[in-house]
Amino acid sequence: MNEPRALPFVLTGPTGTGKTAIALELAERLGAAVLCADSRQVYRGLDVATGKPTPAERARVPHHGFDVLEPTERASAGGYARAMRPVLETLARAETPALLVGGTGLYLRALHAGLAEVPEIPADVRNGVRAKLEGGGPEALHAELALLDPELARRLQPRDGQRIARGLEVVLATGRPLSAWQAEDGEDPAPWFWVGLTRPRSELTEALAARARGFFAAGLLDEVRGLRERGTPADAPAFDALGYREANDVLDGRLAQDDAVAELVRHTVQYAKRQMTWLRGEARRVELSFREIGVHESPGQVARELAARYEQALTTRGIPRTTGLSGRVSR
Repeated sequence: MNEPRALPFVLTGPTGTGKTAIALELAERLGAAVLCADSRQVYRGLDVATGKPTPAERARVPHHGFDVLEPTERASAGGYARAMRPVLETLARAETPALLVGGTGLYLRALHAGLAEVPEIPADVRNGVRAKLEGGGPEALHAELALLDPELARRLQPRDGQRIARGLEVVLATGRPLSAWQAEDGEDPAPWFWVGLTRPRSELTEALAARARGFFAAGLLDEVRGLRERGTPADAPAFDALGYREANDVLDGRLAQDDAVAELVRHTVQYAKRQMTWLRGEARRVELSFREIGVHESPGQVARELAARYEQALTTRGIPRTTGLSGRVSR
């Protein structure tokens, strides 16, 4: 992919680091369009527990890639990259900065560098794995995956049934772990501008706990109940998202709400750790700098600093400043 005149800006980081609020300030300052890089914000109807920008927030700047799949559809890194590449190209032609926001590292890698194409999985393999998933549950499948593709198993939660099944299908059908397929870059990628947001561990853990409680207080159970009443099955791919598995456990009587909140906190903290591990690995592949958010810093303060760093990167790389760049004072 040739480097566009409008250098793509990647704002990533673990869940709970405040990417959405900072991205809005940053997009307004840069005259940028926000592109979704979150594997759960692509789903329609999943709003309460995904950290998705609200309709009012999306009205402030252009947004792309949100609410594009039904909960019953399967999201994938390859599908995401195929859908978003034309958006990037359109923005580049208009010399509009693209601000990719989200913590799904594999999506960002797929769009930036491409991924090796995994061969089609035979129906008998797929059906066999799905039967195992339904009969023995995701934890048993995760244990099997850990023997055949330990790297992928380490990245997945034991209850993430859809992704565990996918990993097992690939290694059984091809004789090669999915993690190995994913590690193959398909293109020589152009340099982008990468920033990973972080927060001190204790502060992030506390914030994630408050966030989990807030999801249930904000009506997560009602949202999931409504989706199911409108025909979304409890095993829909979208319901593998954090918060939605736990909400289904409450609705189906497997967990009390307080226990579901505790489970969600534990799962979210584990997920944030895995995201940081991934990003540290990506920092060896791309020019990714980390920015720790101070406890008293506002989104506007952080956005102002990042905008200045981005403009400096444009100058350093000889890319003309676009007409979208703004000098307004952030809140």
